[in-house]
Amino acid sequence: MKKIKIIILSMLVMATSLSCDEKLDINKNPLAATSADPNVVLPYVFVQYSNRKVTELGTRTLDVSQHMSANFNSPRRGNTSIFLTGNTWNMMYTQVLGNLALVEADARTAGPSSNNVAAIAVILKGMIFYELSSIWENVPFSEALDGSQFPSPKFDSQEDVFRGVLTILDDGISLIDGIPSSGTFDVSTGDMLYGGDMDKWKRFANSLKLRVLMLIRNKDTSVDSQIATVLSQPLIDDNSQAAFIRYFDTPGQQNGFQQLNESFFGTSNESTQVYAPGEPLYDLIANGADPRGGLFLFDPNGEKPVNGSFAFGTTWAVLSDNVIRNDLPQMWFLPSEVSFYRAELALKGATADDAQSMFNQGLTQILEWWGQDIPGAQKTLSDSDISNFVNSRPPVVLNDVYNQEYLETFMRPVIAWNHVRRTKVPALSPPSNTSISTILKRFNYPPAEIAANPNTPANPDTDVPMWFEN
Repeated sequence: MKKIKIIILSMLVMATSLSCDEKLDINKNPLAATSADPNVVLPYVFVQYSNRKVTELGTRTLDVSQHMSANFNSPRRGNTSIFLTGNTWNMMYTQVLGNLALVEADARTAGPSSNNVAAIAVILKGMIFYELSSIWENVPFSEALDGSQFPSPKFDSQEDVFRGVLTILDDGISLIDGIPSSGTFDVSTGDMLYGGDMDKWKRFANSLKLRVLMLIRNKDTSVDSQIATVLSQPLIDDNSQAAFIRYFDTPGQQNGFQQLNESFFGTSNESTQVYAPGEPLYDLIANGADPRGGLFLFDPNGEKPVNGSFAFGTTWAVLSDNVIRNDLPQMWFLPSEVSFYRAELALKGATADDAQSMFNQGLTQILEWWGQDIPGAQKTLSDSDISNFVNSRPPVVLNDVYNQEYLETFMRPVIAWNHVRRTKVPALSPPSNTSISTILKRFNYPPAEIAANPNTPANPDTDVPMWFEN
């Protein structure tokens, strides 16, 4: 594993090419680039990040938030594998941040005509630092990407990282605001998220700011003024603006989770019955409790799974092929997240929004996403299915919002993990046969980083809460 103090140029030169299990073709090899051509390097970044999030990080940690009952080689019992931690650390710092630094530097040198390129790199940088801190808490940040000046970068506190991420995202938004009306670099080929649509990138950046601010607010409500400012800006407020990476049901472009399932078990989760929902997820959606039961579960009236166990040979409800499939997109941000935050803030008296209206809007958006708008859906919901469920609910209370935020994060491991640590809803039981007293709270630092960087802190126990938790 490469340590993060490697000079940025070396990061690109030494970055590994796509391995045989990385499922999305990008056609061009970034190792052949003589400069940081964004239409070459950005696809590499998107692929490395998305594939690792879908497969290794995703399949091993989706049960930490108990969206799934069990996953192979999961750290849920407190033991974080050196391979999981090292591969994730290396992907984020070397393959993603290192290459983004090259793209950003070249784009800034090119001037305003490449502001769009620089903005994409900067916004992605902010998102990655947010996720790094969400996984490890204190991480290299202020000195992380200048290996020549800081060969052993310090580890910044989570509070400093999160507040610094807000500054980074503001920088990305300023770059977008400074894009000239004509003559801009065509980044549509390299931008696998929005195809160069910078209005959507601005919405994405503002929405990421809201996500970060909600974690900070858990410790410091003085950010309410910043939240109010963000809520007045363009946000992801429609499923057509959702941020996600497409996968396809064609060789070389398939979702890695399903490919792992096929490689080790069989053609589909419905037939092999490996992955089942966690008990909290089951309680919220099964047996007609929620229309998503019919979308997420095969045999939604099946028995409740046991957390920490696989469904082999049982009569449990298992996750459907509508969820674990070749063309399931990797979701980064959906508009329902914004709406539920608005409902939560209104119920806490932090905004003047109508909580019921915002809650109904978020619930409608997430049902329309999974039941209508998500690419490749195998099962759908009608408009009447959605409206009948939304309108049949009692007046919203805060716990309702928290439960819907939990469901909204389904299949997004880091965001789901953040939610249950931030809100403590739903109440998750500690895993059995383990020494940790709660759910997993953090990863251990990779041994390679400990050996390379003397500033690496001692590892806290993996059930020690992070700064943002109450």
